[in-house]
Amino acid sequence: MKKTIIFSTTALIAVNLLAGLILSRYHLFNVTATSVVILLTGALCFIAASTPLKDAYRVAHYYLFSLLGIVMFLLMLFSPHHLKDNWCMVVSIIMVAFECIALYITYRTSNYQNQ
Repeated sequence: MKKTIIFSTTALIAVNLLAGLILSRYHLFNVTATSVVILLTGALCFIAASTPLKDAYRVAHYYLFSLLGIVMFLLMLFSPHHLKDNWCMVVSIIMVAFECIALYITYRTSNYQNQ
């Protein structure tokens, strides 16, 4: 599963960068932001695959991270082309924080039940 995550993340970033090169209306800020979102989503899925979680937790995190990754991608795709007063960026940062906290709580709960 880890190889699949790495391959799909790499392929999605490559397609995103090619789209950024080809489409003139796809600004560099949005290309960079969406690439970071793809990278963070792939990294969180990879961490979920690497940690010793129960299978149901792992699958739930894959779906959660993928769904929120799609939402963050769309937010960054249509966000303003600047950092100042960018609410799409703020919402995406909150989503990443939520994902990290959810993964940590699940890891701690899963390890507590194993002991």
